[in-house]
Amino acid sequence: MSEQNTGSNTANDINTPHPNYWRSFESLYNDPTVIEAKAHEFKEGVTDDFNPSGLSSLSRRKFLALLGASAALAGTACTDYRDKGEIVPYNVKPEEITVGKPNYYASTCTSCANSCGILIKTREGRPIKVDGNPDHPINKGKICAKGQANILNLYDPERIKTPLKNSNSVFNEISWKKVDDEVISALSFAGSKEIALISNTITSPTMLKVIEDFKAKYPSVKLYSYELFNDTIKNSAWRKTYGSGSYPLLKWDEAKIILSLESDFLGTEGNKLETSRMFAQNRDVDNKKFNRLYCVDSSLTITGINSDYRLRIRPESQLEFVLSLTNEIVKKGSVAASLNTAGYDLNNFAKKNQLDQKILNHLVSDLLGNKGKSIITAGNSLPENVHIAVNLLNDALGNASMYRTDASSVSLVEHTKPEDIQALVQKMNNGSVAAVINIDCNPVYHFANDHGFEKALSKVPLSLTLTERLNETSAVTTFSLPINHNFESWGDASIRTGVISLQQPVIAPIHQTRQKESILLTWISGKSDSFSETLYHDYLKKNWEINIYPTLSSKIDFTKFWFGVLHDGIVKTNSTVSLPGTVNANALNVSPTVNDSKIGFTLFIKENYTLGDGRFAHNGWLQELPHPISKITWDNYAAISEKTCKDLGLKDNDLIEISVDDRKLTLPVFMQAGTADNVVVVESGFGRTNSGVVATGVGFNVNKLQSAKSGLSPWIYNNVKISKTDDKYLLASSQEHHAFDDPKTQDLHIIRKIIQEGTVATYLKNPEFIKEKQHKDLPSVYDPHPYTGVKWGMAIDLNKCTGCGDCVVACNVENNIPVVGKDQVLVSREMQWLRIDRYYSGSPDNPKVSVQPMLCQHCDQAPCENVCPVVATTHSPDGLNQMTYNRCVGTRYCSNNCPYKVRRFNFFNFRDHFRDSYQENPILALMHNPEVTVRSRGVMEKCTFCVQRISEAKADATHQKRNLKGSDVTTACQDSCGSNAIYFGDINDKESEFYKYRNHELGYYVLEELNVKPNVTYIAKLRNIHSEEV
Repeated sequence: MSEQNTGSNTANDINTPHPNYWRSFESLYNDPTVIEAKAHEFKEGVTDDFNPSGLSSLSRRKFLALLGASAALAGTACTDYRDKGEIVPYNVKPEEITVGKPNYYASTCTSCANSCGILIKTREGRPIKVDGNPDHPINKGKICAKGQANILNLYDPERIKTPLKNSNSVFNEISWKKVDDEVISALSFAGSKEIALISNTITSPTMLKVIEDFKAKYPSVKLYSYELFNDTIKNSAWRKTYGSGSYPLLKWDEAKIILSLESDFLGTEGNKLETSRMFAQNRDVDNKKFNRLYCVDSSLTITGINSDYRLRIRPESQLEFVLSLTNEIVKKGSVAASLNTAGYDLNNFAKKNQLDQKILNHLVSDLLGNKGKSIITAGNSLPENVHIAVNLLNDALGNASMYRTDASSVSLVEHTKPEDIQALVQKMNNGSVAAVINIDCNPVYHFANDHGFEKALSKVPLSLTLTERLNETSAVTTFSLPINHNFESWGDASIRTGVISLQQPVIAPIHQTRQKESILLTWISGKSDSFSETLYHDYLKKNWEINIYPTLSSKIDFTKFWFGVLHDGIVKTNSTVSLPGTVNANALNVSPTVNDSKIGFTLFIKENYTLGDGRFAHNGWLQELPHPISKITWDNYAAISEKTCKDLGLKDNDLIEISVDDRKLTLPVFMQAGTADNVVVVESGFGRTNSGVVATGVGFNVNKLQSAKSGLSPWIYNNVKISKTDDKYLLASSQEHHAFDDPKTQDLHIIRKIIQEGTVATYLKNPEFIKEKQHKDLPSVYDPHPYTGVKWGMAIDLNKCTGCGDCVVACNVENNIPVVGKDQVLVSREMQWLRIDRYYSGSPDNPKVSVQPMLCQHCDQAPCENVCPVVATTHSPDGLNQMTYNRCVGTRYCSNNCPYKVRRFNFFNFRDHFRDSYQENPILALMHNPEVTVRSRGVMEKCTFCVQRISEAKADATHQKRNLKGSDVTTACQDSCGSNAIYFGDINDKESEFYKYRNHELGYYVLEELNVKPNVTYIAKLRNIHSEEV
């Protein structure tokens, strides 16, 4: 047992937690229902309500024929944008497009403010896949789940197709000309009354110039920029500490010690793709190079589950912790801190908060022993004084050397302060605002209710929402104007010094939509007939020629330069990096007395990992992606600790009422291991209204609990009250099913070595400690099958895998995997080919968490192949366990015989079953990868190692008259992994990088004793703790 989790619990006491691996509190305490469920191969109810005789008589062949016909009809109105403008593909010239071969276009993702570089894969003019642009210096070829799933947003059947005018809550179609004439007239007569432009973060320099031109045309224009979750507090604290600038970028790849205070830097804060990559570079089993991560937070996060040591405290205790830690460091080391820490003591703090003193001693020792090589980071949600204290402590430890000097963040427009939003609402109420224009944002949903924004909006003569789909804001504005999707738009982005990225359309607008910048340019002209399809393209190109190109000292003419940038997607610029100034020693004034009062509960509102602030709630792939910690889909919930639940008499799925002053919300309980006592953690992004069939009514709108007069911060509130109701609400989680443990042996995960871990100290002392425990090959009466050519395999480094789930969404998009809905997840019918298993061990207060991507292992001696009566699943000469879909008759014998439970059965035609045939809309057929069969009812499916990519690589190698190499193929999950944890290639190629991981001394196979000979290798996770025990 590691120093993280100690105890002498015994499995014999049914009310006592077992110290080994567990998946939920029900399994931890041997709940009878869980024990009963584990005695069965599949979850009870998986075949309930499934009567083939009651399903559609439409045959698979007929269905595919109809689907193909509808797709062809839809495709006639959907042509490659290259016919309408100047775009440049990443790999070949437009005129060289070959039918059946994909084209890749460099562009910029606008799903969030990170504006990552992307490559959009198209087939015959249809965008079908998104990956990161390898030339982009920030995300370097990776893209997150939101960026992957953005392809579904393009083809969303519920996008607004024409302008709509709201008349007594009835939306009527209206022509663009009538809208433009009415708006231009209203803006022209605004006079001194304010015209409010409301937008999310603006990252486009050219968009900002459009707004400046809009202000020049209409002088009363005022811009309001906001994000529901932002780093405003962190940047304000930085300026108070150093006088100017914004919080710097960090050298995550160089820090030896990292202390994270309520900061989920691997999950939701900053650019997680860049941070994950840099962090994982310091978790390198090849070079035996490991950082050490301490997390001090109130709830389990992606960052927390990847920590070596974790301590849980309430968020309001963070300032006292930092000051107590500073006091201890000053006492023990030759460090002079600019903080008054009188009255703060780390030992007293540890006793009061029941923290492990040994871990705190290690932390102090590590920070003092790595001055200038460590970094302390505070989460965006913490109060300003915590950030100032952290800045001063980093300065005292010499950790300014961990601030990057090669680049810094760029902020084109500062976020609007809450008091300015309140001032806008007051002006709206007193008639001083002529128009409110919401530019691709949703303030009615995002703004705190006590701002009164929605009510004030009704008093504004003209209100407009420029949006892709209806939402809470468009429901109460005069006009809802449909705008182009990211992949139909021109644009640029500047989020970092030294680089600007370009955005180019890869498809003509599918509907009667317009680019939001073109809408503003039309209004600037004052003439409704001034609009043209190239309006913003011409404006963008001219702006680059006049304002950007001259600053680059380029030796080629602008036309060649422009096409070069379109090809690459980026251009390197000459810009100044913002460096820290002189520290202000008096930046923080704190009382020497410690406030011990913690009255009531603390509410912590967090950003959801996949839905963000709610702008992706309409995306079924993201709704169905299991939460990385709880594994819950299609809902948010109140995450509460085990002790607090017992104190309040709460169980999972109980509905509670949360009260913050006069604001109330009812939502279900989920008992979450690792949550601080008396803290309620709820994620935002749910509870949408007027937002389409996928998003509306899913989950609960926690934004209702926020206030314009925030508590500790806009996301943390004290003195919260909780009351239990008599109702229940069923949450759909994937964590209990797919279990293959035995009720008689609660420590099966250790005995059968499903999860194998160790410590860095053990590894350095004995590099073969994993291999020594492995099973030897069993003797066989048959000679092994010879694989003389390429044989495919995969290796997954669990030291680098963060458990984020980006790979799951990438697999969904690549392989045409349908959304099934919450009702099907509840009975274990989710269809994802790849899942991220999460295991707990230790105590429920502070569990050690292990994650493991689980997919088809492509076993050489696959038990699924032996039992298929129609030979639908077979083994290929290159080592793939392959499926022949049109031969499968759905006996499900293969799934019964799979020890890894990675096969998925189509109980229904899920595209027809989900949300009243939402996915059967003909436009969604355009999104399908034509190289992957769309499976129908009654067919089994599973991971194929992206066999379509292997086939394409084989064809290319044959055409080029060369041998196929393992490095010719990358899988979709591999391409998406931000931490580069997945390796794929030829098992027989001894010169490849993959071979090194396939045969690594830390490599092992799951359930190796079954002798099925998997072709997926896992690299055992090492914990960098001060002990050889794990």
